[in-house]
Amino acid sequence: MTNNNIQITVGMPVYGVEKYIHKSIMSVLDQSIDCNMEILVIDDCGTDHSMDIIRDCQASHPKGNIIRIIRQPQNMGCWAARNKILDEAKGKYIFLIDADDYLSPDALGKLYNAAEEHQAEAVYGSVVSVDEAGKPVVFSIGDMKLPHKLLIGEDQLASYANQSIRPTLYNFIWNVLLRTDFLKEKQLRFKETRFADDIIFETDMQPLITRAVLLPDDTYYYVLRAGSLSNYHKREHIDLDEIKQYIWVYSYLKEQTRKLKDKSYYETRCAKVMKFMYHVVCGAIKNQDKIQPTLTNKIIRDAMKHPIGLSELISFKRYKYINIGFWTIGALPPILSVWIIKAIGKWKHLV
Repeated sequence: MTNNNIQITVGMPVYGVEKYIHKSIMSVLDQSIDCNMEILVIDDCGTDHSMDIIRDCQASHPKGNIIRIIRQPQNMGCWAARNKILDEAKGKYIFLIDADDYLSPDALGKLYNAAEEHQAEAVYGSVVSVDEAGKPVVFSIGDMKLPHKLLIGEDQLASYANQSIRPTLYNFIWNVLLRTDFLKEKQLRFKETRFADDIIFETDMQPLITRAVLLPDDTYYYVLRAGSLSNYHKREHIDLDEIKQYIWVYSYLKEQTRKLKDKSYYETRCAKVMKFMYHVVCGAIKNQDKIQPTLTNKIIRDAMKHPIGLSELISFKRYKYINIGFWTIGALPPILSVWIIKAIGKWKHLV
């Protein structure tokens, strides 16, 4: 239940981020916004000194008393920590931040003012991708610089996000100010998954939003860590289970596409989610020699199976041939399917 005296709950799952947590939590404590807020830290039972650093900030910072810590009974993963935030948040709005990222000094003020002015269910800020030293880097998933836009009405946000197969709205849950009563009304929850629970949540949420604001202001700094899966070209070893988990996530998104059949953006969404999966398998193929146990051709081919039947795809008006191309790749024998994926991937400089 929300507390009328608290406008924003900043939710932060914490596990194994000793190197980054001080900068992250200080960027929240030092926000210039003049409103009541809380920082809800979910201690996911890490073994490093992350929580010691947070408690030091709690004791020494002038606003340290706004930090509220809840410890999980055991290490449960980011999805469970985020659900705990949804359950325990007292604010009118919820803002999620990863504990290795950080905010611009006026981030929450800009997001909050836009939410209040337009009675928005969601306000999205723009994102700057940086390396661990804070130097801007290009993030391969797409442009995370947004235009200033009001998207008011049913399917307006989802239509904007799916206007083409090129990324027009990042599908991460951080850097979005969300109205708490909206989340509760729609009964949105994070799915149990080792990776990318935010991608699933955001994709499930988009079609439900009827009042959204996009801001061009850079409010969030996304830190690309050398050991993260999104940066796995720098890693020496990758577990096959990690690849399978990502394939499961995008397989879930493929299946969810079926529910959007009556939407104007349905045909685009089909092609877009297949493009996402194609990028996942190309990334895996590019690093195939690092993956243990072996990533088989069958796993790759099965990942590329299209969720829609060929007879329906033939009737498409938008992205018909791209969808049929992906359907064909998923229907071929594994060795031939992977050969084609590699050939196109080399042409596109993806493998």
